[in-house]
Amino acid sequence: MAQKRRGSILEAAAAVFSEKGFHAATMEEIAARVGIGKSTLYEYFESKEDLFREVLRQGMENYLAAMRGRLKRPCTVRDVLTAVAAAHFNFIMEHRHLARIFSDEVRLPLPQMREWLRQLRERKLAMVAGLIERGVNEGEFRPVDARLAAEVFLGALGALCLPLLCGSDEVGAEDGGDDPDRLQERLIRGLEILFEGLLKSRSVPV
Repeated sequence: MAQKRRGSILEAAAAVFSEKGFHAATMEEIAARVGIGKSTLYEYFESKEDLFREVLRQGMENYLAAMRGRLKRPCTVRDVLTAVAAAHFNFIMEHRHLARIFSDEVRLPLPQMREWLRQLRERKLAMVAGLIERGVNEGEFRPVDARLAAEVFLGALGALCLPLLCGSDEVGAEDGGDDPDRLQERLIRGLEILFEGLLKSRSVPV
């Protein structure tokens, strides 16, 4: 029961922090969303800062677990990278409030929290760079700077998933609107362009 309530608190807190920002969010509103008193909320978390920190920590762990779950598939590196992109997409779909907090780094209240996000990005970058290097070593990809290629991949992935973080009135129909199926189809088409490249000839110098 206590663990379930704690999860409900973290979910409600992510929503309020996403909507209001850290400074404008209040423990009263978070408690009201859960349907408990503020005093009960303080039995689980000592302060708003403590609660916000735990929202970030758990969100990062859940995100990385979703990514790691796609790495051991016995298939091509391209397929693994596509699966990683799908996991990223699905995580945002299921945790939009949390994803908005991650995407708005400048509003984080403490330098330590911004450092956590920097470390998360670095871990993602190292993971993708390792996959690309494996693809190069196995002859699936042409020789490239694996870290730079990983930055390109993650940058494109962020841009392709950006409509998920916007309100439906901010996303044009050409971007898939707010239809998850169309947005996921757009993601796959974007990845195909990334993998295949823009040049007609594949004999491109490194």
